[in-house]
Amino acid sequence: MNEQETAAHMIRFIEEKERQLQINKMLADPQAKGDVVKAILDELERVIPNEDQQNRI
Repeated sequence: MNEQETAAHMIRFIEEKERQLQINKMLADPQAKGDVVKAILDELERVIPNEDQQNRI
């Protein structure tokens, strides 16, 4: 593996470990999971009206 391939591999490896850590945190803390879901829904509600307004212009 050359230097560039090694760096790309390590970035993917670290990103996967970070995702796994976040999954484990959410599974261990139901409140955190609820907070994430609420934040996603709130953002969706915030974005959708803006999208509708842009389509009317």
